[in-house]
Amino acid sequence: MRSILCPADTADTLNDRVETALALARALRGHVSFQIATPFAQMALWEPFGGAALSAQVINEVRAADEQLAKELDVRLGKEDVPYDVVLTDQGRVEGVAAAARFTDCIVSSLDDPALEEVALGSHCPVLALPRGVPLLTFDKPVLIAWDGGHEAAAAMRAALPLLALAGSVHILMVREHEDSFPARDAACYLSRHDIHAEVHEVPRSGAIATMIADMAQEIGAGLIVMGLFGKSRLRELLLGGVSRALLDTSNVPLFLAH
Repeated sequence: MRSILCPADTADTLNDRVETALALARALRGHVSFQIATPFAQMALWEPFGGAALSAQVINEVRAADEQLAKELDVRLGKEDVPYDVVLTDQGRVEGVAAAARFTDCIVSSLDDPALEEVALGSHCPVLALPRGVPLLTFDKPVLIAWDGGHEAAAAMRAALPLLALAGSVHILMVREHEDSFPARDAACYLSRHDIHAEVHEVPRSGAIATMIADMAQEIGAGLIVMGLFGKSRLRELLLGGVSRALLDTSNVPLFLAH
């Protein structure tokens, strides 16, 4: 996990993302690409009554703002001990991330990013999503894996291996609902082959699964929850599973997501 992508913008969650991306790069000897994405081509629309001139003016203002943000990032990051680059792209947020994700091991995002669902479901790259004001600066806290036996959960667990190796402890939570699902002990066996020895918690359902996951995370003092993101896109409407939706909306612990 040495190629890290961090979308950059003027949102007040940017500092959380920057500090987390830098900490992740330090822990794993990685490189961070900070991407500033603006779809200028979509802004350059010819319209009657001076619309083209107005679009050109707006484009110039937005481009200047992007260049200013890039300069500010350069000044800030030049003092750090992490290799990085700042990239400006004439694409939309989702399209820019998806293009860069081909050569990315992890995307650092924010839970309240309006584009998070599209990025996580469409980029084919794991996403580390942060609650507002909760940067992930250390990686030695316990990690909770939300396990349901599905391909999404397995993909998240595999992608998180570098972070699991740094964790003080690893816990696998499986809420039993289906007898034919792959048990959590199989996941623990897989992790053991990577010298990661996880504690398994297989429990019957006793309420909302998202609540059970959040409660377990609090009980063990988790610094990270690893989970699969289930969903599909149809006519730009993202249909997420109930557990995914609830945790994205309410989690106060960073989530490591894979689809």
